[in-house]
Amino acid sequence: MKPAGTQLSSLDADDTLEPRPRALGQDEELATAAGEGPVANSANTSPAGQHLAEVTTAPAAIALAQPVATGELALVPAGEPVALGSLDLLELEFDDPDPEFSSVVWLSVKRSFDVLVSALALLLLSPVMLLIAALIKLGDGGPVFFVQPRVGLRGQTFRMLKFRSMVLHAERMRPKLQICNESNGPVFKMRRDPRVTAIGRFIRRYSLDELPQLLNILRGEMSVVGPRPSLPSEVLSYEQWQYRRFAVRPGLTCLWQVCPDRYRMSFDEWMRLDLRYVDDWNLRLDLDLILRTFGVVLAGTGE
Repeated sequence: MKPAGTQLSSLDADDTLEPRPRALGQDEELATAAGEGPVANSANTSPAGQHLAEVTTAPAAIALAQPVATGELALVPAGEPVALGSLDLLELEFDDPDPEFSSVVWLSVKRSFDVLVSALALLLLSPVMLLIAALIKLGDGGPVFFVQPRVGLRGQTFRMLKFRSMVLHAERMRPKLQICNESNGPVFKMRRDPRVTAIGRFIRRYSLDELPQLLNILRGEMSVVGPRPSLPSEVLSYEQWQYRRFAVRPGLTCLWQVCPDRYRMSFDEWMRLDLRYVDDWNLRLDLDLILRTFGVVLAGTGE
């Protein structure tokens, strides 16, 4: 067996095409082979998909000659299966990410859409936001906003805004509540959090505590639609394949947010939804998620 990284240009059936680098090796060598060229082939000599999740963090799209279920995502067929004698090969094709998503034009369209929607929403919702701010201030005299560092596009941190929905110094109480965490991942989720104030319960139920993030969107730190922004401490516990969610700006709403059974989802299932958005983004999807978010908000099914 030749090690990953060995060039096998003679395997190319069509010499008129530019030769593609190929390599033979075990599944566990896929990640190494993936980093050595635009296309790599690895012999499927161990259980299929066992190590494929490691490759999904590469800045490229991956396609296989045969469908393989990795447990993290479904990989679909791409072209004809490749074989060397009786040896079946997995073919990984590395291209630029979805042209629609990566093109400057479409990213500009998405950014323009974000600016337009956030500016219009701030204008229309300013009376509601002023009322919420007054109620929070009258409640305990504390600050109106809760400002917290979050991880955004390409891993850059920014200060995310929310209406404060908890008692003062709520973060200091969190270690004692960790045993009540309802999430199986690094995030903290507790639907009946005792730190939440009376006004906080109301604005959380209808997701009104998130409205200040319209300012984050206007400043270019967030998008209307995208994966929800993570805490730096949570990101430290991420698995490698989950980092790909930072390929886009974090959003005010996302696929997870509009799922009726989102609170029963595992953390990994949540992350897979985020990666699905990263891979499938288009303006129609954004519009659909915004409309579905209105339904969730009106139903009052927030935290």
